[in-house]
Amino acid sequence: MENHETYHVYPTHRVQAPHVRAMLKRALALQNVWHSTEHINNANKLKFETGLSDDGPWHLTKSELLTLVIALDWFAAKREHSDSYKSTEQWIKELHREIERDIRAAYRSACRTEGGE
Repeated sequence: MENHETYHVYPTHRVQAPHVRAMLKRALALQNVWHSTEHINNANKLKFETGLSDDGPWHLTKSELLTLVIALDWFAAKREHSDSYKSTEQWIKELHREIERDIRAAYRSACRTEGGE
């Protein structure tokens, strides 16, 4: 039986949702970040503002959170080599990292609640 319990992520600034949506779009363009149709479908759904609104809160399932965590891991490995990211202002980088931490925390909470990965 599939669990549809949702977990909440609260963006605190309007640069956070566009950052996450852009990350999903880049990951989808590569076609090798996720190896599961479920995660690809989640990413396609979430990459639009209706999935991750600028204002939040975001109501995400454990599967959607895992989709985001996988993309975050991929992006973290790439970001320091990106010229465009290097030129991003420090305060914006901090806001990006804040929402990334919040997504990871929500996923950990989902794992504790539902058990396992």
